[in-house]
Amino acid sequence: MKIYTPEILEQVEDIISIGIALSAEKDRNRLLEMIVSEARRITNADAGTLYLCEGDCLSFKIMQNESMNTFRGGQGDPIDLPPVPIRMENVSAYVAITRKSVNISNVYQAEEFDFSGPRKFDEATGYKTLSMLVIPLENHEGTVIGVLQLINARDVNGELIPFAKYFEHVISSLASQAAIFLTNMQLLDDIENLFNSFVEVMATAIDSRTPYNANHTRRVALLAGELARAINQEQVNSGEHPSFDADRIAQLVMAGWLHDIGKIATPLEVMDKATRIEHQLELVMQRFDYIYAARKAEYLEKKLLLDKTEELEQLDKCWQMEQDYLKESRELVLKCDNPSTFVDSELKEKIQEIASRTYLDRDGAQKPWLKEEELTALSVSKGTLTDTERRIMEDHVVVTARMLDKIPFTRKLKDVPYFASIHHEHLNGKGYPKGLKGGEIPVEGRILALVDVFDALTADDRPYKKAMPLEQALKILGFMVRDGQLDGGLLDIFSRNKVWERIEG
Repeated sequence: MKIYTPEILEQVEDIISIGIALSAEKDRNRLLEMIVSEARRITNADAGTLYLCEGDCLSFKIMQNESMNTFRGGQGDPIDLPPVPIRMENVSAYVAITRKSVNISNVYQAEEFDFSGPRKFDEATGYKTLSMLVIPLENHEGTVIGVLQLINARDVNGELIPFAKYFEHVISSLASQAAIFLTNMQLLDDIENLFNSFVEVMATAIDSRTPYNANHTRRVALLAGELARAINQEQVNSGEHPSFDADRIAQLVMAGWLHDIGKIATPLEVMDKATRIEHQLELVMQRFDYIYAARKAEYLEKKLLLDKTEELEQLDKCWQMEQDYLKESRELVLKCDNPSTFVDSELKEKIQEIASRTYLDRDGAQKPWLKEEELTALSVSKGTLTDTERRIMEDHVVVTARMLDKIPFTRKLKDVPYFASIHHEHLNGKGYPKGLKGGEIPVEGRILALVDVFDALTADDRPYKKAMPLEQALKILGFMVRDGQLDGGLLDIFSRNKVWERIEG
């Protein structure tokens, strides 16, 4: 039965405590600093350097030297030293290659490695490098991901001494734990990057379905993130607005990337509808041509049968009036088909009067000048979508929520489906799909609603309209604030900080 000294038991507890602390640390830079500082504390080392394997070199990540009061890398000053080539003559590289620890009592007496670098450093700074303990960071897969180098062990009086043999096992245990945590952190980063890339690919695919949204999703995501950062700046000064930490911004941006994913189920004939009757316009014009030709034929036949001058003059007058009405009807249809035309009650009455007229087709059947669906489309007051088409379009937020609810988002992204699905809610309760109002809409939903409308107004990649001038777009957003649709406080921050200038494209 082995009997462990209090010192060994204390070191075991130390390693366990450090392992718990390392596993709890989520910031990569702080984790790297902790590895070096805790290893130095355990061994009472004056200095320490942490390298990570990158390609065929070891890159400096952390450098600490207590007696020189130098702490670089991590959250401190950057390290501008060139990486160490992985060659056997370099002690740190040797450890990375062989996976063996190296414990050197006096680097000035050691001949198996090239220590010209430390000696030049000592000569330039007056520092005295004596002992060195170099340990590989080997993870659970047996892969060396880095090297920990400790310099100048000290006794209780501060005198430089060699590193005790048992420290090789202690620090190796620490290094092994650190390597596992670093590897896991890297795996999580890789998974997150993969997921983010997948989301961007999906968003790009959605935007690519229509030429009208070439970069809309990307801009909404970027604008949302920058508005959150602007809110943080305002919060520092006034404390009026909620602050956004990195995780909260990441969740908001992710919701921006996914806010229109439901459009994958929206029919292209609805999503791409650039005018009110669009492809049917050509059929309507052909129908008017047929009506004109038929009416002209009737006029000429009647004219051949009449002899009296008075009757001929009356017939010519009627025919001229009919030609004028046909021409006006064509022009009115073209005008109402244009989405820039606001179809008021007067125009609707004129369109309805045209639709009420009939003609005989080639089979002798009586048909209206305008079909019911054409009349409905041409009577749309604003935009291009009928009520039925608008409901189909608005359903994309419901589909968005349904699709995103199927994705097992991580805890820090758990609200992405909800935020993405409420970007058409209005503060006055007249938005969709849930009719949320006021405080029921979280600030993330209000941000997405604001930047979504802003980009729709100012985008210059939509072939059916020109980009709206910035001042006019902001004025329209102001009207929407007045009408209780958008958050005026957010618009004020958005405008004052010129958030749109913070993104490219």
